[in-house]
Amino acid sequence: MKPTLQRSQHFIIWLGLLPLLLALIAYRVSSQHVESVEATLSTDGLIRRLDELLSTIQDAETGQRGYLLTGQTRYLEPFLNASEHVTPRIAAIKAIALRSGVSRQNVEELRRAINGKMAELRKTIELLNSGHNRAALAEVETNRGEAYMTQIRSLIAKLKDQQIATFRERLDLQQRRQEELELVLTIGVILGLLLLFLAYRFNSRYELERDRVETEIRRLNDHLESRVMERTAEIEARTKELERRSAELQRSNADLLQFAYIASHDLQEPLRMVGSYMGLLSKRYGGQLDETADKYIQFAVDGANRMQALIHDLLSYARAGTQAIDKTPIPAEGIVERALTNLEMAIQESSAVVHYGNLPEIEADETKLTQVMQNLIGNAIKFRRPDLPPEIFVTAKQEGAEWVFEVADNGIGFESKYSDRIFQVFQRLHGVGKYPGNGIGLAICRRVVEHHGGRLWAESQPGVGSKFFFSLPLATESPANESHGTKGNNVTAPRQAARA
Repeated sequence: MKPTLQRSQHFIIWLGLLPLLLALIAYRVSSQHVESVEATLSTDGLIRRLDELLSTIQDAETGQRGYLLTGQTRYLEPFLNASEHVTPRIAAIKAIALRSGVSRQNVEELRRAINGKMAELRKTIELLNSGHNRAALAEVETNRGEAYMTQIRSLIAKLKDQQIATFRERLDLQQRRQEELELVLTIGVILGLLLLFLAYRFNSRYELERDRVETEIRRLNDHLESRVMERTAEIEARTKELERRSAELQRSNADLLQFAYIASHDLQEPLRMVGSYMGLLSKRYGGQLDETADKYIQFAVDGANRMQALIHDLLSYARAGTQAIDKTPIPAEGIVERALTNLEMAIQESSAVVHYGNLPEIEADETKLTQVMQNLIGNAIKFRRPDLPPEIFVTAKQEGAEWVFEVADNGIGFESKYSDRIFQVFQRLHGVGKYPGNGIGLAICRRVVEHHGGRLWAESQPGVGSKFFFSLPLATESPANESHGTKGNNVTAPRQAARA
């Protein structure tokens, strides 16, 4: 049914273009018909004006003869009227004749003949008025006036015959145009009736199809509602299951955290005991045993110390993702200054220079974010090049609805393929003992930043330096507030920190 309706619709659309085409044809035919009628009327008007002109010349000649025979001036009235109107009528005939296709030469020949005739009539009347009756009669007897009149009649008859032939041709053309226009109108009427019939049929089929589609839609809606109810019930059941599992996971996480605390406390005691007794053993028997024994004792002491450091770092990592954060509006510049205070000894030993300033006010946990900043700046100092003092830049810029902080250094850098690995727990790019630490600091930083609703990532190039970025959401109250304004260059002696 649907393809049939579509074909019918397309057919009616294309058929609907035919009235437009017929309208254009009708306009063209009617325009030609009007032009034909106007041309026919123009030809008819020229014929009538030629008859009027001949009648005017004849009236002028009749008035002249009456005046010559009677001498009474009342007979001059036809001549005087003709003299007044003959020139405008010749001009009107000339204009119409040229538009009707009459040659200019024929019109000029007629004008000269009429002017000659009027001059002849005027001369005889003037001779009679001056008392020269014989001269006037002699002028008439020359038959020049008759010759002019014969020429005028011949020229007018010739023009009339041409215009009558043209008039008949234009009448025939007008009749054909009329028949064409009637044909186009008849086709238009038939086409309109056909369109009405097809529209009625299409509308009837459309109503049937619409009823069928509405019935199908209602059926599908009923089916969809039942499916939605089923899916809603499934989702509710799954939601309850997820809530139950989430509660279990929370209890499990709490139990694991408690276990971690207890295990770390219980582990640290024997480790401290091992370290303590190994220290005593080293002090009391150092030098009394052989060199291998001293080396083994030192290995045991170092292992116990590393184990205590690992347990401490694991506890810090666990707390970073589970402890609640206390967000307060704080200036980011103050966080950097507290981190630099904590790193004061490392800054002095390495002659590091830290540039910072124009940092915004943010909403964060001051203690935890200070830990992040301290770790990033500390890493920049730790992984420095041996031939170049560390130079670190701390900047921030707004991107959308968050602040993006950047900590850039001129250190040893690392391969870009390790950009994700460095944030994993206990993942080190260098051997144990070459650089201090257990490889867990950046993992703690990422957990703290993500707990604040942000991100932490890095870019680096070996031998050039590294850039660490972390984002934080804008402060809800004063998102664009910059702490302390813009500070000039200032190098403080204790930590060699330049504020840009």
